[in-house]
Amino acid sequence: MPRNSQPALHGRPDDLRGFIADLFAAAAGMQALRRAIGKSIGLGSMELAILLALWRLRPRTDVGIKFLAEHLHVAGPHITDEVSRLVRRKYLLKAADPLDKRAVNLRLTAKALALLGAVAPDLDKINAHLFEGVTTRDFRILRSSFQRLIVRSASAKDLLES
Repeated sequence: MPRNSQPALHGRPDDLRGFIADLFAAAAGMQALRRAIGKSIGLGSMELAILLALWRLRPRTDVGIKFLAEHLHVAGPHITDEVSRLVRRKYLLKAADPLDKRAVNLRLTAKALALLGAVAPDLDKINAHLFEGVTTRDFRILRSSFQRLIVRSASAKDLLES
C-alpha cells in the first residue's frame, strides 16, 4: 500500500482518540449553535435544518420527506413530525408528488423565504467567523472527510453486532 493511502492515524491510538473527542465536541458545538440560531428566530433546531436544506436545494421541486431525511441523515418519521409542524406554522407547503401519489413534495412558503432572507446576513457572518482562515483546499478536504465519516459511521455500527 502506498504511503499516502495509509490511514492518517494508523498506529497512533492517542491521536485517534483525541481526534474523535474533538470531532464530537465540534459536532456538539455546531448543534448548540443551530439551536441558538433557531431559537433566535422562533424555530427549533430541526425545523431550522429543514428550512435551510430546502432553501439550499432550491429550485428543486421534487424534494419529499424521504429525500429530505436522507439529505439530513435523520430518520424519516422524525422529519415527518417536524414537517407537519412547519406546515401548521405556514412555513412549508405540501404538494402531491406527480410521480408517486402516496408521496408529497415540500415547498417553502413566502413566510419561510422572508424569514430565511432576513436571517441570511447573520448566517453569513457566523459562517465567516467559523471558517476564518480555512482555505478552499482545506474546506474540500474537510467536506470529503466528513462525507466519508458519515458513510463509514453507518456501516461501523454493524461491526458491533458481528
